[in-house]
Order: sequence, then structure tokens, then C-alpha cells
Amino acid sequence: MRQTVYITGHKKPDTDSIMSAIAYADLKNRLGEYEAIPIRLGKLSQESRFVLDYFGVKPPEIKESMKLTVGDLSFDKGTIIDPSIPIRKAWDTFQKGATNSLTVVDNDGEIVGIASLSNITKSYMDVWDDRILGRAHTPVDNIIDVLAAKIIYLGEEDPTFPGRMMVFAMGGSKEDLKDIFTDGDIVIAGNRTDYDIILKQNISLLILTNGTGLSDEVIEIAKENKVAVISTEYNTFMTSRLLPMTIPVSQVMTTENLIYFKTDDTLDVVRDAMAKSRFRSYPVVDATKKVVGSVSRYHLISSNKKKLILVDHNERNQSIDDIDEAEIIEIIDHHRVANILTTSPVFFRAEPVGSTATIISEMYLESGIRPSREIAGILCAAIISDTLLFRSPTTTDTDKRILDRMSKIAGINPEEFADKMFRAGTSLKGKSAKDLIEGDIKTFTIGDANVRVGQVFTMNPEELVPIMDDLKKQMAAKIKERGEDTFVLVLTDIFNQRSELLVVGEYYDDIQEEFGELTPNGTINAEGVLSRKKQVIPKLTAAIIKA
Repeated sequence: MRQTVYITGHKKPDTDSIMSAIAYADLKNRLGEYEAIPIRLGKLSQESRFVLDYFGVKPPEIKESMKLTVGDLSFDKGTIIDPSIPIRKAWDTFQKGATNSLTVVDNDGEIVGIASLSNITKSYMDVWDDRILGRAHTPVDNIIDVLAAKIIYLGEEDPTFPGRMMVFAMGGSKEDLKDIFTDGDIVIAGNRTDYDIILKQNISLLILTNGTGLSDEVIEIAKENKVAVISTEYNTFMTSRLLPMTIPVSQVMTTENLIYFKTDDTLDVVRDAMAKSRFRSYPVVDATKKVVGSVSRYHLISSNKKKLILVDHNERNQSIDDIDEAEIIEIIDHHRVANILTTSPVFFRAEPVGSTATIISEMYLESGIRPSREIAGILCAAIISDTLLFRSPTTTDTDKRILDRMSKIAGINPEEFADKMFRAGTSLKGKSAKDLIEGDIKTFTIGDANVRVGQVFTMNPEELVPIMDDLKKQMAAKIKERGEDTFVLVLTDIFNQRSELLVVGEYYDDIQEEFGELTPNGTINAEGVLSRKKQVIPKLTAAIIKA
């Protein structure tokens, strides 16, 4: 069985981050190395959603934690039973040694109780009265199954057993026996000649032992008196011993304060619950509350961390919050090497190209695997997005060569597709200031300063003017909330190849001095600036270090 590995881009995912995760998972699956699952750490941007819809590709699921959950364990299949089965059958299951507890479920597969080995053994030790079968609403089928009995007469309706269990082992006249029986009794009898007397006593069930049968005449008496009759090969002693074991398991199962786990429960939750109880195994249910297996302490001891591959980032604060809970096995990136720590050697591929999707495309070609039209399409979109269709200074000849090759597989014209994608992705209609400051955002540590840098691409910069004041207020509130020093929002006009910087917080004057003059809107003019990574971050670093 292949190991599962999760592949993720950074928080506030852009198109390159999303598409690279999907494409690399596809490559890993086709190579047969892992069961690769692409995930994302935030909402899809307008642009990413357009790309996925355009090529008909399913978006990755959001994953908020790398902590192990019950669903990540190779837990046991578990044994589920119906509440009506006899405890004898439950005991037989325990005797096979496969489990120490049985999960009792209803017709919908939802858990209604747990029958443990101790529940069953306790039932053997209890001194029960002789009316237990009636109180437990024991079905006659249970009695037939446990005694391996043959039906002689059952009637149209299943009998009920309001009376006692008794062994008829005495003789005498009808007069002598009239006070022996009570209404609804279950009578166990061997090979006798006075069955007619017994059948006329308003009993509910006659159990014949040692394979005894009845004559047609006596069977007619049973029918007239509506008494069910069955015959078992067991002798009278064994029959009387087995009869109490026909009660349904619902009579002895635990129904209160049930301890069971959901597949999305973290192992921390499981450990705490197990520490407060002494059961050997516990049921596991899925999101619909249906039982899917059982988990024990052994599974916790033998569990390993989730495996994780990072694409399009290698900074700790840009990755999933509890990244220490995962085992990083690979990093594929086109950014600077930052502060990710690993517990063991990893495969790290970083290239100075314009897009992580360029590297993923190279890896397809190197492996001799041709991507599908859909995968080639989303790789093209990621390269176009991150290089701004080669307008970004991060663009390399490798990006151009790979886009040309992948666009032929995808069957698209890069220029025409870029126009559609950018128009769909940069429209600001209906967007609030909060939407913009929660969008494509990354945090950086520069010297002693914590700086939040966002970027908004638009082909209609004038759409930002009405919400500029609100943007400043929300940016100030965000860095105050996060304990950060500066928020820089880069407003990029793609086709005019220029940006404006909206700066809130510390280092405003230093940043203005580094970039240039103010605009009438109070933003800092940044002619020719398109790339956050290659143009904005180096200048911010220089400004803050000099301050």
C-alpha cells in the first residue's frame, strides 16, 4: 500500500501555488511513488477559480492542520453487530480472539451501544431470574439459532415469552400439575408421553430435547392452544444452560457515556480519552456517524507523522500553522531559501525561474511523462500568472520555453488566454477593503521588523479609489491585531507595468525614499515594479535595514 503524502502551497494561495500543488500531486500519483493529495491553506482567488473552471479541474481541499487524526491511522476494520443477536453469538465472536469489544449499530449503521467482553462475562456470572427472556424481548429466532432447533410448529405470529423458563422433569396426573405452570411459560421437556397435558397449560413455547418429535395428533393440540414447539438435539441440561444465552445483546450492552471517536478527531483528543478509560478498543465513526472500524492504544504507538511536500514556498510563517506535526519530505520552490527546518534530509529543488509551475513542468518532461491537457493547461496558467505573461523581471528563458511547450499540449493561445484570465482575476467589482487585505498576502521578517506584504493586480486601477480610506483603516487594524510593524499593499497595473504602494505603519518615510515620489492618492509611485519577490521585497529590505 502506497504511503499518503500531502502537497501544499503557501497561505493566501495564488494561482502558481494552487496549480503547482495539483500538478505535482498528479505527477507523483502517475509515478506511483505515493498516494499524493493536493491541499490548500486558504480561499481560492478569483483568478485561480477561473483557471480551474476553465480546464475543468477540481480544486484542492482546504486543510487547516497536519496533526494526525484517527482517519490517518490504519485502524482495525472492527466488528459491528445488530442489537438483536443473541449473546451466545457475541461470545463466539470473542472466542475467536479477533476483538475485545463489539460495536452495536442500528439499521442506519449508527452506533447505539458497545458490547465488551466484560459485558458478556458478567452476564454469565449474574444470577438471573427465570423471566429474563420476556423482559429482554428475546425473539424466537434467537432461541432457534442458539439451540440449532428444528421448528415443529410456530404459528402465524412470533410468540412472546412473558412467563418463566422451566424444565418439566416430574410426573403426575393433570390435577397434580395444574399449579406447576403459569401463563406464557417456556417449558423444556425430554421424551415424554404427556405432552398433551403440557400443551393445554397456556404456555408460550415447548422445547423438546434430544431430537424428540411429536405425533400429528399432538401437533394439532399445539395448534389449537397456540403453543410454539421446537426440537433440539441438545440434551435437557445443555438446553437449559444455553437458553438464557439467547437474550439479545441489547440487554447487556453499554448504552450510556459511550466512548467512540470520529475519523477527524486528532490523536491528542484520542489519547486524553483513552487515558481516562480502560477499554481495549474503541469504535470509529465517519462524518455520517456510521461505524467504520475500531482503534486501540496500539494504533497510537505505531502511528507516524503525516508526510508533506511544500511547493512555491519554504518560509515557516507562510506554511501550515502546525507544520512541526508533519514530516517534510520535499520542497519545490523558486523563492529565496528561508527558515523551514526539517528533521531529516529532504529533496529540495529551487530554481531562479519565474514560477514554481515551470519547475513542475520540467519534472514532467524529465520523467518522460506527458501531462494531460488539463494539467498542462493549469501549468500554463500558473506560469502566465506568476510572470505576468513575461512582463515580470523574474521571467527567464526557461519560463518562455516551458510555456511554449505546455501551451501546445493544452491547446491554448497564451496571449488570448492571459487576457481572459487577467480580466477575470483582477476585476474589483463587488470587492470590499477586507477582501483585498485578506487576499494574496505574505508576511516577512526583515531585520527586527515583521512586515505584511500584499499584492492586488488590476487592469482597472481606478476601481480602488473609492475604497482607499477604508483600505488604510483595515490595514492598520490588521497589523495591530497581529502585532506586526508594517503593512504594504502593492497595487499593480499589469499592462501599464507599474505599481503603487499603500503603506501603513512603521518605516513609511524610509520606504518612500527607497521607491520614489507620492501620487495624488497618497500612495508611493513605483514605476516598472511588478514583482513582489524580485522588486518589492529587496527594496523594502534595503529601506528597513537602513532605518
